[in-house]
Amino acid sequence: MIDYLSNLPAELIHKIFDDITTFYILGCLSFVNKRLRLISFDYPRFRLDLNSIKRKKQFDVFCDQLASISSQVVSLSLSDQNDGTIPAKIEIFFSRFEFINDTFSNLSSLHLSHVDHLMWKSIKHHIKLLTSLVSIFIVLAHMHFGDEVGDFTSYLLKDLLFISTSLKYVYVKPDNVFVHTGYLDFREEKVSSIEHFTLLSVPTDLEKLCSVVPALRTLNIKAMIYHPAHKFCLNLFENLRRLSLTIYHLYFSTIEQLLYPMRKLVDLILIANNVYYDMCDGAAWERILAEIISFKFLFRFHKTTWSKDPIKLDSFRSLFWLEKKRWYVGYDRCTVSGFSLLYSIPYFMNAYPWHSMKGDIDTISTGPQVLSLNNVNRFTVSEQLPTDYKYLRRMTNLQRLVIDESDKIFNVFFHNILPHIDISKMTTLVLAEGRSMIDINRFVQFIFSMPHLRTISASIIYIKYLFFSRWPNIRRVEILCSWPTNTITERRLTLSEIDAFYLSFTHIEYLSFHQDVDLNPSILLNNIPTTISNIVVYHPVNITHADFQDFVTPDWLEQNTRLRDFYYSCSKLNTVSLWF
Repeated sequence: MIDYLSNLPAELIHKIFDDITTFYILGCLSFVNKRLRLISFDYPRFRLDLNSIKRKKQFDVFCDQLASISSQVVSLSLSDQNDGTIPAKIEIFFSRFEFINDTFSNLSSLHLSHVDHLMWKSIKHHIKLLTSLVSIFIVLAHMHFGDEVGDFTSYLLKDLLFISTSLKYVYVKPDNVFVHTGYLDFREEKVSSIEHFTLLSVPTDLEKLCSVVPALRTLNIKAMIYHPAHKFCLNLFENLRRLSLTIYHLYFSTIEQLLYPMRKLVDLILIANNVYYDMCDGAAWERILAEIISFKFLFRFHKTTWSKDPIKLDSFRSLFWLEKKRWYVGYDRCTVSGFSLLYSIPYFMNAYPWHSMKGDIDTISTGPQVLSLNNVNRFTVSEQLPTDYKYLRRMTNLQRLVIDESDKIFNVFFHNILPHIDISKMTTLVLAEGRSMIDINRFVQFIFSMPHLRTISASIIYIKYLFFSRWPNIRRVEILCSWPTNTITERRLTLSEIDAFYLSFTHIEYLSFHQDVDLNPSILLNNIPTTISNIVVYHPVNITHADFQDFVTPDWLEQNTRLRDFYYSCSKLNTVSLWF
C-alpha cells in the first residue's frame, strides 16, 4: 500500500491535521511510520476534546502523557451538558495542572460545562493565569431556582469581563432553558476589553452592558423589555458588526432607534415575541436595513392582533427585498385562534410553536411556496397537538422527540402524527412519566424504526417493554419517575429483569435513575456491565443524607454494593454521579 500522506511537506500535513481530531492524530497517524510520528508530535495546534474519553482510568493516563504536547494545545473542551462526568474531569484536570499557564502556554480557547459557584471558585484563579486565553465558553450547571441562576450569572460575568486583557470572546449559557430573574446589573467603574459576547436566556439592560463593554463587535443576548418611548444613548455599540437579539414586546420604533448608532452592523438576527402590526411594514424596514448583509428574524404576534385581519406581504415584495437583498418572508397564521408568525425564509429556529397552532394553518410567502423546516430538530407531542397534520411533513431533520404523558397521547401520536413525520434521524426519545397502557408490539416496532436512536428517557414501565429485544445502538438510558395507577402498579425489579435489561442494552454507556423509584438499586448497581462508564442517581432536592435512608453516599455504596474504583460526586441538587 502506497503511503501518500507521509511524502507530503510537513506544513501541508499540519494543515490537513486541522480537520482531524487530536486523538486520531496521536492514536493512529503517529504510528504509520517514523516521519509521520515526528510530524504528528510537532503539530502546533492540538485541539483537545476531553469529552470523548469515557473511562476515568483512560482520562488519568491521558493526563499523565499530556505534558509532552501541552505547549502545543490551543483549544481545550471539557463541555457536554449530557455528560455527568464533566465536573469530575474538570476537578481532576485543574488539580493536576496547577501551574496551568506554564504547562498550557498557548491555550487560546476553553470550553467548560456544569459550572456552578463551587467549581468556579476552585478554577477561576487558574484561568486568570492563562495569559494567552482569547475565548471562553461556559455552560452553567442546572440550578433549581431562577434567582440563583441570575445571582451566579452576575457574579460569573463580573469575573469573566475583567479576568484577562487577552480575553476577547465570552459565551455564557444557563443550563435552564428559561430563566426568570432580575435584570443583570453591569454597573462597574472599569471598562472591559471583550469584543464578542453571548449571554443566553437572562434579560439584560443593553445600555448598562454597553457602559462596561463598549467595544463589542459581536453581541448575542436576551434584552430586557423597553417602553416604546424609551430613548437609547446615541453611541450604543457603535462598533458592532453582528447582533442577535431576543426580546419581548418589541416595537418598530424601538428597533429603529436601537440600530441607528450601529453603522457598522452587517449581520442581524431578531427573535421577538408579542409584536404588533407596526413590525410588518417592509418599506419601513428598508430604511434601516440598507447596509445589512444578512437578516434573519422570527416575530410572534401579540394576542390582540389575532382577531384582526391577516397581514399582507406586499411591502416585502419590493425590488429591495426580492432582488437587491434576495430576502424572502413567510407568514403562518392559525385559521382558528389567529396565532401567527412572520419569519425570514428559510426558517432558522430549531423549534416551531405547533402547540399554538390549534387548527389549520394558512401560509403565504414572498419566495418559494414549498417551505421547509429543515432546521427544526425537535418536536414535542402534548395535549395541545397540531390539527393541520400535513404541515408536519415540513420537518425533515427531526432528532429529538418528546411525548408528554396522558392516556390519549400515545394513541393519538401513533394514528395522527407518526404517519406525517420522519423519525429515521431521531437520536433522542423522551417519554415523560408514562403510565399508559399501549400496544407493546407496536411500541417495540416504533423504537426499531429509529436506527440512529442513542438516548431513551422513559419510565421503567416503558423500558421493560424493551427487555427482550437487542438495542446495540442505544448508549444512554435515563429511567424517569413514574407513579402507580389503578391499572399499573410498580414493584421492585427482580434479578432476572435486571439481567434482561443489561442483555437488551448491550452497548449502554450511561445510566440514570431516581433513587425514590423502587428499582432495587443495589442489585442494579451490582450487575452493571463493563460498557457503563457513568451512572447518575437523582434524589429529592430538599433533603439531607440523614433524612433519606437510601441516599447514595460512599458509605451506602460500600455497604450495599460491590462497586469499587470509581469517582464519586454529589451536586448541590443531590445528584450523585459515579464515574468508572
